[in-house]
Amino acid sequence: MDDDLPAKLAAFSGKGYVIAPAGYGKTHLIAMAVKASLQRQLILTHTYAGVNAIKKKMQMLSVPASRYQIDTIASWTLRLCLYFPNTSKWNKEYPSGKEWAKLYEAGTALLAKPFVERFVRSSYSGVYVDEYQDCSSQQHTLVAAIGKHLSCRLLGDPMQAIFDFADKPVDWERDIYPHYQLLGELKKPWRWHSAGAPELGGWLDEASKRLRAGERISIATPLPKGVNRVAIDLTDFTNPKRLNCFFSFLDNDDAVIAIHSGDQKSKNKTHKLAQALGGRFSSIEEVEGKDLFSFIKKLEAAKTVSERLCLVIEFAKKCCNAVDGIFSAATKRGEQARATKATKYPDILELANRYLADPSSPNLARLLAAIQSNPETSTYRRDLLNRFMKILRVHEENAALSLQESAQRYQRDFRHSGRPIRHNKLIGTTLLVKGLEYDRAIILEADSMSPKELYVALTRGAKTITIVTLRNTIPA
Repeated sequence: MDDDLPAKLAAFSGKGYVIAPAGYGKTHLIAMAVKASLQRQLILTHTYAGVNAIKKKMQMLSVPASRYQIDTIASWTLRLCLYFPNTSKWNKEYPSGKEWAKLYEAGTALLAKPFVERFVRSSYSGVYVDEYQDCSSQQHTLVAAIGKHLSCRLLGDPMQAIFDFADKPVDWERDIYPHYQLLGELKKPWRWHSAGAPELGGWLDEASKRLRAGERISIATPLPKGVNRVAIDLTDFTNPKRLNCFFSFLDNDDAVIAIHSGDQKSKNKTHKLAQALGGRFSSIEEVEGKDLFSFIKKLEAAKTVSERLCLVIEFAKKCCNAVDGIFSAATKRGEQARATKATKYPDILELANRYLADPSSPNLARLLAAIQSNPETSTYRRDLLNRFMKILRVHEENAALSLQESAQRYQRDFRHSGRPIRHNKLIGTTLLVKGLEYDRAIILEADSMSPKELYVALTRGAKTITIVTLRNTIPA
């Protein structure tokens, strides 16, 4: 990092941007720039995981808390509109879906009001917007409105722009380069130097330059230390050794992420692969929790407790292997069952009977916990199951709420706190792991990824990357 860049950002009073490739010290730069500032700064990003990462860096570098406020663009806009409801014409606390677009429009209009300008100017002297490539065009319009009142510094990397918005993503060629001043570009791959993998960092730096230029990357041997290539077809189900490359990662506590591309077909592949690996790797769910909310909707709509139990068993099968073998035939039909000498797991039978007699959230939680801890089962969608268990706890503690209302309350808190990942061998998509760092990354079907997705995937592993493909060059 240019030693003068933090001071340059702190003193800057116009509209500018910094090109910040993945792993090159962007969060460190923001923290040092805020530390060099004399007045309070607003720092905006897109996710609460991003908020927490910046806060952690601020604390690590002893930046006074009085110098900054960190928030997501969505939350800051929502709070601003709710603070001035009469002018913004906004009073909805929990927007969803297309309502977010209307919120950004309301926030942009609100920022044009002179009294709101005074409010913003008295609260902050400048704004930093992190991961700017992830902004939609409506968010960009909102940030431009903030930039009329405050010094505005954007940090991002167009090569990481992989989100597919209903509203178009920000166009750097049209929206940024002509109107914002280039303040600097981060040049050193700090993530890999800090992890003791400078050769990997150097290779990734060269690889990213090729991808930006529209070229392919050669992965023919010899490859530098930290870069491995596995020539195998993961879709060849006749090959009993097709998954062997994953098992070597189970020998230590390093955080490992296996990455598919972000299309819907690949999202389904993450769950199938985790299932095939018997839960040794666990798949990550989308933040929105579509599968989770779909199940809850069906559960609440069920007309009989028998139907509810059948739905619960089907949900358990989506999360764990070998569920069928631990239930009696009667239980799987949604019926009360009687234990016999042949009953393999009388505790599971008893908990299912108890749920049929009293379909409460505590009884459902006990049943699911018993399924998860059974010696025959293995959980491969821990994220999905754990989130539902927490919703059941919210429901138990708030009897006046419906299960769906409990889910909405949990989802609100989940967005703030993020997912607690205790299992550190994971499978996800580029969209779900973007912005996150792991010790080791496995790039799945690398030849099928777009250049931007490939760039995001390659830059997730700090110590090693393993590229799974039959080709000698990527992307295809």
